[in-house]
Amino acid sequence: TRIDYCWGGLVDMTQDRLPRAGERDGVFYSMGYSGHGTQMATYMGSIMAEVLDGRADLNPLADRGEWKAVPGYFGTPWFLPFVGAYYKYQDLVR
Repeated sequence: TRIDYCWGGLVDMTQDRLPRAGERDGVFYSMGYSGHGTQMATYMGSIMAEVLDGRADLNPLADRGEWKAVPGYFGTPWFLPFVGAYYKYQDLVR
């Protein structure tokens, strides 16, 4: 089967895999989709537009609590080559 299109990009993840959205120091944000950004970013874009218009009550991701670091991650994704190799292996044996 020929593949016509393939999405690729950075994936941002939170430890609990739940997105966060809100405002801090005058900056509004919506992030941490943990691989579900295509659907969630579209939805949260419309929600955050409402939040900016004064409807903060519509934000379902507000007040999620503290953001804990992902265990083993120290700012450099040292583990990604191993993850990539694992999935390449899985593709070969399936």
